Amino acid sequence: MEVSLEVDRSDLADTAQPDKLAAILIGQIKQQLDTLLPLPVEAVAKACGILDIQEMETDAFEGGLIQNEAKSHGYILLRAGRGPHRSRFTIAHELGHFVNLRHVAPPGSDRMLCNKDDLRNSELTSRGRHGMEAQANEFASCLLMPAKEVMTNSFMRGSAEMSRILELHTLCGVSKEAAARRYAQLHGDDFAVVFSKDGKYIYSIRGGEFPWIDLRKGQELFHKTHARVFDGTSGAISDQEESDAHWWLNDRDARRWNLWEEVLIQDSGFRMTLVLGEREDDE
Repeated sequence: MEVSLEVDRSDLADTAQPDKLAAILIGQIKQQLDTLLPLPVEAVAKACGILDIQEMETDAFEGGLIQNEAKSHGYILLRAGRGPHRSRFTIAHELGHFVNLRHVAPPGSDRMLCNKDDLRNSELTSRGRHGMEAQANEFASCLLMPAKEVMTNSFMRGSAEMSRILELHTLCGVSKEAAARRYAQLHGDDFAVVFSKDGKYIYSIRGGEFPWIDLRKGQELFHKTHARVFDGTSGAISDQEESDAHWWLNDRDARRWNLWEEVLIQDSGFRMTLVLGEREDDE
C-alpha cells in the first residue's frame, strides 16, 4: 500500500540551504510515519507537488526535473535500469532542485537534466549550475540519511569499519556509494573510501582530516595494495591490514600517516576500499 503524506511547502520558502530544507521536510513527515527509515521518498516527492516519476531508456542523463515556472508542480525523470537504491537518491536529488526556489532551469527551458558527475558533485562552494547540483546532492543525503536519526544507531559509534557503512546502506535504502559519503560526513574518523574497477582508481571520499589520495582517475592501484591482492567472491570483506602510506599518499603526507586497508569486493570488478589513517604525531 502506497504511503500518503502531507507537506506544507510554505515552510520551505524561507531558506535555500539544502540541509535546512531537508530538516523541515523530515520534521513535517516523521509524525505521519510509523518508521522514518528507509524514507518513502516517492511519497515525499508527490506530497511536495511532483505529479509523476517516470523511467526512461536513455544515456543522456541520470535524472531530470520538469517544472512549471511557479514550481507548483513538476515531473521527475529517471534513467531506467539503475536499481532501486540509486533511483531513490536520484529522486531525492531532483526533489532538492524542485523545493529550492533558487534552482531554476536554464533560460528558455522548463527542465533540468543531471548526469552521473552531477550526482557525485559535493563542491557546495561552487557557483551556478555546479553549485546547484552539489546542493541537490546535499539535500538528498540529508533527506534520506537524516543526521539526528542516523547518529542514534550503534554502527555510528566506534572506529570506522566497512560493515558499518553497509549497515547505513541497508537502513536507509541508499547505494553503498551514497552511504559511504554520508558516513564520512558524520562519523568523524580520519579515513578515505576508495572506489576502483579492475584495479584502477575511480575516485575517493575523505572523512575527518584524511589527506588527498595521490592518484588520478584511471591510474592503476599499486600492485601490493590490499585493494589489489585481496581475493574473494562478491560481498566478501577483508580484514583490516596494515598498508604502506606511499601506495596512497604523496611523499610529504606519507611520512606523517600510518594506514590500514579494508576491502569490499563488488560485482563486475568494482571494489570499495576503506583506507584508515592515524597520524604519526597523534601517537
